[in-house]
Amino acid sequence: MRKQIVGVKQFAVVLLALSVVFLATVAMAEEVGFKDVEGAAVTIDVITDINQETRVITLKNEAGEKRSFTAGPEVRNFAQLKRGDFVIAEYYQGFAVALEPSGSGLKERISELTAQRAKEGEKPGVQVTTSIYAAAEVTGIDLEHRVVSLEGAKGVLVLKVQDDIDLAQVEVGQEVEALYTESFAVSVIPAPKLSGKVTMKVKAVALGVGVEWGEGMFSMYDGTKHGFKVTGLTLVDVGISGVEANGEVYNLVEAKDLEGTYIVGEAGAALVGGGSALVMKNSKGVVLKLQSVQKGVRLTFAGQGLKISLK
Repeated sequence: MRKQIVGVKQFAVVLLALSVVFLATVAMAEEVGFKDVEGAAVTIDVITDINQETRVITLKNEAGEKRSFTAGPEVRNFAQLKRGDFVIAEYYQGFAVALEPSGSGLKERISELTAQRAKEGEKPGVQVTTSIYAAAEVTGIDLEHRVVSLEGAKGVLVLKVQDDIDLAQVEVGQEVEALYTESFAVSVIPAPKLSGKVTMKVKAVALGVGVEWGEGMFSMYDGTKHGFKVTGLTLVDVGISGVEANGEVYNLVEAKDLEGTYIVGEAGAALVGGGSALVMKNSKGVVLKLQSVQKGVRLTFAGQGLKISLK
């Protein structure tokens, strides 16, 4: 019996307000890079620690904050990465490797399950070096995208579910036990050469409402300049009627690749250099890192994402 998603959109609103990202639509990457990784969170940071045996990589952003990821088997260039490299990483904030009815004894089998998942060369498989156990109630199921929302002592969790878990056996309202990785990387590649930079101005912004209009200028690596229009940017600060932002663009081949809808994976990220930094990508794999010029201004996005069109 197919279950429909219940309450995930409402949860997403709450999570964005709390500056916590959980991803509701994802597709596992089959190759290194950005192929088919829809909705995964994106970050551009420097490697401060990397363990080739456990495949745990630690990245530091411009604010000095660190976050560790377990690099899944999809990250095929892991051996070439080293400390000090700047990389673009795509990851799931929560990734369930086990989901069973309450009372199944999952907690007692964690060590065995973790060892089994860590075996290389077997499919389906996820390398697990750190894991978190949670007992919770199922509050929503999205069978199409294999995403579940759970509510328990740790609060609300929205998790991408491992492919070999039978979601047909899971129901809304059911008490379950879950084992999940807090951050699971599906793509980590050396940051490519900068494709260009953008400057952006948006006006007539109301609290929690997308921009009425916005425009910007893209300076491409070849020296050409291109004007563009933007919609979908929102602010979470009271009394702000407009914002200026600067950004860096990666993975762009020609100017028209800048167009499209950008999905943010890390909305409301920690303030960087006095402004809020967001990293996002469009369907062509173009990555945009955007930061507000005004000190203390926090940026986020409307539910449909940030839309850019060339003039």
